[in-house]
Amino acid sequence: MTGSDEHDRPGAIFWIGLVIGGAVMAFGVRGVIMDSRATHPTELARWVIGADVLHDFLFAPLVVASAWIVVRVVPRAWRVPVQAGLAASGVVALVGWAAWRGYGHATVPDNATVQPLDYTTAILTVWAIVWGLVAIWIAIRAAVRRAHRPGTVPRR
Repeated sequence: MTGSDEHDRPGAIFWIGLVIGGAVMAFGVRGVIMDSRATHPTELARWVIGADVLHDFLFAPLVVASAWIVVRVVPRAWRVPVQAGLAASGVVALVGWAAWRGYGHATVPDNATVQPLDYTTAILTVWAIVWGLVAIWIAIRAAVRRAHRPGTVPRR
């Protein structure tokens, strides 16, 4: 294909998204700069760069490796539930990470409401629920497959 193909050019949705996204980012950067005492721009920049490096060199390779292993190890009928379970488990870990590690607790040691729960137990409980649902999903898929006689096409 050549670069002149009409499908190579961005459409209206791209340009609208670019304008709105650019405005939102500009507003955020302006807020960081205008309220620099509260936002600490150098610490924020260090955190954003660190998060980008962590994503590119740890999280992305872990996701690719997990996908590679799932495709080679998990039976085809189980792949979607297992992939959904892995994705949900990852989201739970990322969302709960700060509380799990106790970040913020040291900054307000005399306030018992800052982190009143046992986050290790909470995250492990959520993971148990997620993987219990994955097991149920797989069992339902297996039951549906068994219910169909040999030679018939399963309905979807």
